[in-house]
Amino acid sequence: MPTRPSRDVTDLLSLRGKVALITGATGHLGPAMAEALAEAGASVVVSSRDPERARDAALRLPRVGDARHLSLAMDHMDESSIEGGFDQAERQAGRIDVLVNNGHEPLGADWTTVTGEQFRRQLANAAGYFLLARRFREHAVSSGGGGSVVLVGSMYGLVGSYPDAYEGIGAANPVAYQTLKGASSR
Repeated sequence: MPTRPSRDVTDLLSLRGKVALITGATGHLGPAMAEALAEAGASVVVSSRDPERARDAALRLPRVGDARHLSLAMDHMDESSIEGGFDQAERQAGRIDVLVNNGHEPLGADWTTVTGEQFRRQLANAAGYFLLARRFREHAVSSGGGGSVVLVGSMYGLVGSYPDAYEGIGAANPVAYQTLKGASSR
C-alpha cells in the first residue's frame, strides 16, 4: 500500500488564500470565530454595525502568511446596508470565499413579555441571513469560485428555554432568538 505524505491538522484545515466575511464579528461569539478564521490563514473581513469596533477587531486579528484583515460597517437588519456592505467587502478583498452569518440584533424580552411588534422585528434577523446568503451565492456563481456559508445555530433552536432559567443571571432568553436559531439549525 502506498504511503501518504504526512500532513498536520493546520494543513488539512487551512484557509490560506481564502477570504472570509463574518457578520457580528464584534459581539459575543464573533471575535473568537474571526480569530479562528485568521489563525487558519484566512483574510478576514470583520463586519459590525459600529465601524470603529470593526476596525479595532480587524487590527487585533493574527496574520498568517499573506492574509490581510479588513473591516466594514454592515447592519444585516437593513437590506441596503447588506448590499452596500457586501459590495464594499468584494471591492476591498477582491472576492469572498466564506460567509459566516453570525450577527443578530438582540432583544431581552422573553416569551412572556415580548410584543408582537418586537417579535416581528426580530424575524428580520432571519431575513438578513437569507439576503446576505443570496448575495454571497450570486457572487460565488458569477466568480466561478464556489464558497461556503456558515449559519450559527444554538441548542435553543431545537429546545425552548424558560425565563426562570435566567433569573438573577442575565437577560432573558428571548423567544425571537430561539426562532432565529431554529431557522439557522435546519
